[in-house]
Amino acid sequence: MYTTIKTLQRNFVTDPERWLGQSIYFKSLFSGKWGDEQEDGSYFIETDAHIFEHILRYLRTGVLPVFYDRGKGHDFALYQALLEEAKYFVIERLEKWLRERKYLEVVEIRYLATETQDRGAYKKHTRSDNEGRTFMVEDHFVEITTSGNIETTMVPMVQQQNSFYCPNGKHGKSDEGYCRSCIEQARDDKIYVNGGWREEDQLKWCIVRKEVVFNHDLCVNAYLEDALP
Repeated sequence: MYTTIKTLQRNFVTDPERWLGQSIYFKSLFSGKWGDEQEDGSYFIETDAHIFEHILRYLRTGVLPVFYDRGKGHDFALYQALLEEAKYFVIERLEKWLRERKYLEVVEIRYLATETQDRGAYKKHTRSDNEGRTFMVEDHFVEITTSGNIETTMVPMVQQQNSFYCPNGKHGKSDEGYCRSCIEQARDDKIYVNGGWREEDQLKWCIVRKEVVFNHDLCVNAYLEDALP
Protein backbone atom coordinates (compact mmCIF):
# COMPACT_ATOMS: atom_id res chain seq x y z
CA MET A 1 0.00 0.00 0.00
CA TYR A 2 1.52 3.27 -1.10
CA THR A 3 2.17 5.94 1.52
CA THR A 4 3.29 9.56 1.19
CA ILE A 5 6.23 10.71 3.31
CA LYS A 6 6.50 14.50 3.48
CA THR A 7 9.67 16.50 4.15
CA LEU A 8 10.25 20.25 4.16
CA GLN A 9 11.49 20.27 0.57
CA ARG A 10 9.50 17.54 -1.22
CA ASN A 11 7.22 14.53 -0.83
CA PHE A 12 8.04 10.87 -1.41
CA VAL A 13 5.53 8.19 -2.41
CA THR A 14 6.58 4.66 -1.48
CA ASP A 15 5.32 1.24 -0.43
CA PRO A 16 6.74 0.63 3.07
CA GLU A 17 5.68 -3.02 3.11
CA ARG A 18 8.59 -3.79 0.76
CA TRP A 19 11.29 -2.45 3.09
CA LEU A 20 9.74 -1.88 6.52
CA GLY A 21 11.78 -4.56 8.29
CA GLN A 22 15.07 -2.75 7.66
CA SER A 23 14.35 0.22 9.95
CA ILE A 24 13.16 0.13 13.55
CA TYR A 25 12.20 3.80 13.29
CA PHE A 26 9.84 3.34 10.33
CA LYS A 27 8.45 0.12 11.74
CA SER A 28 7.32 2.05 14.81
CA LEU A 29 6.19 5.06 12.76
CA PHE A 30 3.85 3.09 10.52
CA SER A 31 2.56 0.92 13.36
CA GLY A 32 0.48 3.81 14.69
CA LYS A 33 2.16 3.80 18.11
CA TRP A 34 3.31 7.40 17.78
CA GLY A 35 0.11 8.77 16.28
CA ASP A 36 2.00 10.70 13.59
CA GLU A 37 -0.31 9.86 10.68
CA GLN A 38 -1.75 13.02 9.05
CA GLU A 39 -5.41 13.43 8.17
CA ASP A 40 -4.66 12.63 4.53
CA GLY A 41 -2.84 9.43 5.52
CA SER A 42 0.65 10.87 4.95
CA TYR A 43 3.54 11.18 7.40
CA PHE A 44 5.76 14.18 8.00
CA ILE A 45 9.48 13.68 8.76
CA GLU A 46 11.72 16.60 9.63
CA THR A 47 14.68 15.71 7.48
CA ASP A 48 16.59 17.01 4.47
CA ALA A 49 15.00 15.68 1.29
CA HIS A 50 18.37 15.44 -0.49
CA ILE A 51 19.64 13.10 2.23
CA PHE A 52 16.38 11.23 2.65
CA GLU A 53 16.21 10.25 -1.03
CA HIS A 54 19.40 8.22 -0.48
CA ILE A 55 17.88 6.66 2.64
CA LEU A 56 14.77 5.66 0.74
CA ARG A 57 16.75 4.40 -2.25
CA TYR A 58 18.73 2.11 0.02
CA LEU A 59 15.61 0.84 1.78
CA ARG A 60 13.95 0.06 -1.55
CA THR A 61 16.91 -1.59 -3.30
CA GLY A 62 19.20 -2.85 -0.53
CA VAL A 63 22.20 -1.52 -2.51
CA LEU A 64 24.68 0.29 -0.28
CA PRO A 65 25.61 3.76 -1.58
CA VAL A 66 28.86 5.01 -3.06
CA PHE A 67 29.24 8.72 -3.86
CA TYR A 68 32.31 8.87 -6.07
CA ASP A 69 33.24 11.28 -8.84
CA ARG A 70 36.17 10.60 -11.15
CA GLY A 71 37.44 14.15 -10.80
CA LYS A 72 36.53 15.00 -7.19
CA GLY A 73 36.82 11.61 -5.50
CA HIS A 74 34.51 10.52 -2.65
CA ASP A 75 31.90 12.93 -1.25
CA PHE A 76 32.79 12.54 2.43
CA ALA A 77 30.41 15.32 3.54
CA LEU A 78 27.48 13.40 2.05
CA TYR A 79 28.66 10.16 3.67
CA GLN A 80 28.75 11.87 7.08
CA ALA A 81 25.31 13.43 6.65
CA LEU A 82 23.87 10.09 5.57
CA LEU A 83 25.51 8.34 8.53
CA GLU A 84 23.72 10.64 10.98
CA GLU A 85 20.39 9.94 9.28
CA ALA A 86 21.06 6.19 9.26
CA LYS A 87 21.60 6.39 13.03
CA TYR A 88 18.40 8.40 13.49
CA PHE A 89 16.29 6.00 11.44
CA VAL A 90 18.04 2.97 13.03
CA ILE A 91 19.13 1.35 9.76
CA GLU A 92 21.89 -0.89 11.10
CA ARG A 93 23.39 -2.25 7.87
CA LEU A 94 23.62 1.17 6.26
CA GLU A 95 25.04 2.67 9.45
CA LYS A 96 27.75 0.00 9.61
CA TRP A 97 28.67 0.55 5.95
CA LEU A 98 29.15 4.27 6.55
CA ARG A 99 30.73 4.06 10.00
CA GLU A 100 33.37 1.53 8.87
CA ARG A 101 33.89 3.43 5.59
CA LYS A 102 33.46 0.21 3.65
CA TYR A 103 32.65 2.25 0.55
CA LEU A 104 36.37 2.98 0.16
CA GLU A 105 36.86 -0.66 -0.88
CA VAL A 106 34.41 -0.33 -3.76
CA VAL A 107 36.48 1.97 -5.97
CA GLU A 108 39.89 0.69 -7.07
CA ILE A 109 42.19 2.87 -9.17
CA ARG A 110 44.86 1.20 -11.27
CA TYR A 111 47.73 2.96 -13.04
CA LEU A 112 49.80 1.55 -15.90
CA ALA A 113 52.71 3.48 -17.39
CA THR A 114 54.49 2.43 -20.59
CA GLU A 115 57.25 4.13 -22.56
CA THR A 116 57.40 4.34 -26.33
CA GLN A 117 60.59 3.75 -28.30
CA ASP A 118 61.81 6.56 -30.52
CA ARG A 119 62.52 5.52 -34.13
CA GLY A 120 62.43 8.87 -35.84
CA ALA A 121 61.20 12.41 -35.58
CA TYR A 122 57.71 12.63 -34.12
CA LYS A 123 54.91 14.47 -35.82
CA LYS A 124 53.34 16.01 -32.74
CA HIS A 125 49.65 15.29 -33.17
CA THR A 126 47.16 12.55 -32.46
CA ARG A 127 44.06 11.26 -34.14
CA SER A 128 41.10 9.10 -33.11
CA ASP A 129 39.03 6.61 -35.06
CA ASN A 130 35.39 5.64 -34.64
CA GLU A 131 36.18 2.86 -32.18
CA GLY A 132 37.48 5.22 -29.50
CA ARG A 133 41.16 4.38 -29.99
CA THR A 134 43.84 7.06 -29.99
CA PHE A 135 47.01 6.93 -32.08
CA MET A 136 50.28 8.83 -31.73
CA VAL A 137 51.90 9.42 -35.08
CA GLU A 138 55.63 9.23 -35.87
CA ASP A 139 57.23 7.19 -38.63
CA HIS A 140 54.94 4.43 -37.44
CA PHE A 141 51.76 4.28 -35.35
CA VAL A 142 51.64 3.70 -31.62
CA GLU A 143 48.19 2.36 -30.81
CA ILE A 144 46.49 3.23 -27.53
CA THR A 145 43.30 1.32 -26.77
CA THR A 146 40.88 3.09 -24.44
CA SER A 147 37.46 2.42 -22.94
CA GLY A 148 34.84 4.32 -20.96
CA ASN A 149 36.51 3.71 -17.59
CA ILE A 150 40.10 4.35 -18.69
CA GLU A 151 41.78 7.75 -18.92
CA THR A 152 44.95 7.97 -21.01
CA THR A 153 47.57 10.69 -20.60
CA MET A 154 50.59 11.09 -22.87
CA VAL A 155 53.60 12.80 -21.25
CA PRO A 156 56.56 13.82 -23.46
CA MET A 157 60.06 12.99 -22.18
CA VAL A 158 63.39 14.17 -23.59
CA GLN A 159 66.44 11.97 -23.01
CA GLN A 160 70.06 12.40 -24.09
CA GLN A 161 71.55 9.79 -26.41
CA ASN A 162 74.71 9.32 -28.50
CA SER A 163 74.05 8.73 -32.19
CA PHE A 164 76.48 7.98 -34.99
CA TYR A 165 76.11 9.74 -38.36
CA CYS A 166 77.82 8.70 -41.56
CA PRO A 167 80.99 10.82 -41.98
CA ASN A 168 80.63 10.59 -45.75
CA GLY A 169 77.07 11.91 -45.68
CA LYS A 170 75.68 8.87 -47.50
CA HIS A 171 73.76 6.98 -44.83
CA GLY A 172 72.58 9.60 -42.35
CA LYS A 173 72.18 8.15 -38.86
CA SER A 174 74.01 4.86 -39.08
CA ASP A 175 76.39 2.45 -37.33
CA GLU A 176 80.11 3.02 -36.85
CA GLY A 177 80.98 -0.52 -37.99
CA TYR A 178 78.76 -0.24 -41.08
CA CYS A 179 80.37 3.08 -42.07
CA ARG A 180 83.99 2.01 -41.57
CA SER A 181 84.82 2.57 -45.25
CA CYS A 182 82.96 5.89 -45.16
CA ILE A 183 85.21 7.06 -42.33
CA GLU A 184 88.33 6.36 -44.40
CA GLN A 185 86.85 7.94 -47.53
CA ALA A 186 85.78 11.08 -45.68
CA ARG A 187 89.28 11.40 -44.24
CA ASP A 188 90.99 10.89 -47.59
CA ASP A 189 88.65 13.17 -49.54
CA LYS A 190 88.48 15.74 -46.71
CA ILE A 191 84.67 15.58 -46.51
CA TYR A 192 83.14 17.57 -43.63
CA VAL A 193 79.43 16.85 -43.04
CA ASN A 194 79.42 16.89 -39.24
CA GLY A 195 79.55 13.11 -39.17
CA GLY A 196 80.61 10.80 -36.36
CA TRP A 197 79.20 10.63 -32.87
CA ARG A 198 76.77 13.31 -31.67
CA GLU A 199 74.94 13.87 -28.42
CA GLU A 200 71.33 14.73 -29.19
CA ASP A 201 67.88 14.82 -27.66
CA GLN A 202 65.62 11.80 -27.99
CA LEU A 203 61.89 12.38 -27.68
CA LYS A 204 59.84 9.62 -26.07
CA TRP A 205 56.33 9.46 -24.69
CA CYS A 206 55.22 8.05 -21.37
CA ILE A 207 51.70 6.71 -21.79
CA VAL A 208 49.87 6.62 -18.46
CA ARG A 209 46.57 4.76 -18.21
CA LYS A 210 44.26 5.31 -15.24
CA GLU A 211 41.51 2.72 -14.83
CA VAL A 212 38.70 3.05 -12.29
CA VAL A 213 37.27 -0.34 -11.28
CA PHE A 214 33.93 -0.36 -9.43
CA ASN A 215 33.05 -3.37 -7.27
CA HIS A 216 29.26 -3.37 -7.49
CA ASP A 217 28.98 -6.80 -5.84
CA LEU A 218 30.33 -5.38 -2.60
CA CYS A 219 27.55 -2.77 -2.56
CA VAL A 220 24.97 -5.52 -2.94
CA ASN A 221 26.36 -8.23 -0.67
CA ALA A 222 28.26 -6.49 2.15
CA TYR A 223 27.08 -7.41 5.68
CA LEU A 224 24.27 -9.63 4.41
CA GLU A 225 25.55 -12.44 6.63
CA ASP A 226 24.93 -10.21 9.65
CA ALA A 227 21.24 -10.09 8.79
CA LEU A 228 20.82 -13.86 8.59
CA PRO A 229 18.84 -15.43 11.48
